[in-house]
Amino acid sequence: MLKISEHFEYYHTDHINTLSQLSNWKSYYTLEDKIDTIFFDKKKQYPCVSLRLSKEDEQHQCSITSSYYIGLDRFAKFKLPVYIQPKLNSEDCQLNYIKMLLEALKEPENFDHLEGLVLVKFDDTWIEIENELLPELTPFLIAQFLATVKLLVKKGLKKSYYQKTENFSGKIKGKILVGRQLKENNFKNRSTQTICQYQEFGFDTEVNQFLKYVLSILPRHFDDFDVKENIRLNLEEIWRFCQASFHQVGKRTFTKLQYKENNPFFKQYNLAIELGNQILALHAYNIARNAKQATCTHPPFWIDMSKLFELYVFKELREKFKGKGKVVYHQKIYQQELDFIINTDEIKAVVDAKYKPRYAYGNPSIEDARQLSGYTRLIKVYEELSIIDNLLIPAYLIYPSNLPVVAEKNGLESKDAFEEPPEACDKLLEGKVRKSTMYKELFLQEISLPFI
Repeated sequence: MLKISEHFEYYHTDHINTLSQLSNWKSYYTLEDKIDTIFFDKKKQYPCVSLRLSKEDEQHQCSITSSYYIGLDRFAKFKLPVYIQPKLNSEDCQLNYIKMLLEALKEPENFDHLEGLVLVKFDDTWIEIENELLPELTPFLIAQFLATVKLLVKKGLKKSYYQKTENFSGKIKGKILVGRQLKENNFKNRSTQTICQYQEFGFDTEVNQFLKYVLSILPRHFDDFDVKENIRLNLEEIWRFCQASFHQVGKRTFTKLQYKENNPFFKQYNLAIELGNQILALHAYNIARNAKQATCTHPPFWIDMSKLFELYVFKELREKFKGKGKVVYHQKIYQQELDFIINTDEIKAVVDAKYKPRYAYGNPSIEDARQLSGYTRLIKVYEELSIIDNLLIPAYLIYPSNLPVVAEKNGLESKDAFEEPPEACDKLLEGKVRKSTMYKELFLQEISLPFI
């Protein structure tokens, strides 16, 4: 298995350090097509990791590039499993993406933007991995599930009509189940008993029973969470809060639930059911897995870290700028989708979240600068911010400040050149803000991410 981290860039000739861990790596060079890429989407627009091999004059050449995704998958052409772990700040310090998720989901509006965050390929062939490398997919799904159920509980669980069967004594309600009545009562001389089926309105519906069952199995997985970072304590608190709201819901066992909620007020039920089905699939496997074995199998999956970073930034911005309409997330204008628009009395700006640690060194890339500049020229944005003159709208690029940057800086300026901003800059968040030396009214705002 090829083990690398996100933001990984590797090129080497002759001596292949990264591939040398694989016993049969030289056999990959016998293939005619030596380029293989794993994509996050079916349209193949977003590559997760790419591997290119070549051989010239008896020299082996290898190029590996990973993007803003972490996960486990397989290069189809090379039949080579690859595991991409979160970025390491040091040998003992790893990006805490579960804490990022929990923090992001403190903002209720983020539940409307979770689509495309996680991709789990349950139908693909599962990949054998070492037990010690078991990815934190289950904890990640559990964190999402608990946060979603908590939101449903705060709204109030959905009531609905459901069928109930009861053996009444001396009365009739609903319709009599003739077959069961004859077998269980009449043939046994229970003349005063009547088995009836009737409609009841309440919480004890199939979908709530499903959520209660998934909640009931979660404590078995809490050991997978890091105690030091209080993640387990936080999740256990959320679990107890949710569990108390299901006391009117009956117990039932599920392996899967097919259900679609069409009421927009309870639309989070669809997300909770999707996550619950995924948790049950992994739970069934974990029960069957022998913990004493050195290896296990795991479904291929990907987590979009750039999207998770956006959700995390949105929560931080909403904490700073409270009030309706102060921070607008993913507004679509002329077939363009802006990350954030800040509209307050103090700051009016367009903001883009870029999960690119290299921006700690200098100016934005030409592509990112053009993108932000284009957003600030949109007439609809001027109208949104109630700006009627020809002033330039400030643009902010938010980047992670405490992720390691590859040694090769892609021609960016030295970090020392930006220690002091050339003029006073408004801060969006806690952390250093710098003014671009190449573009007017373009600022770079850092944000610190949680690490284990």
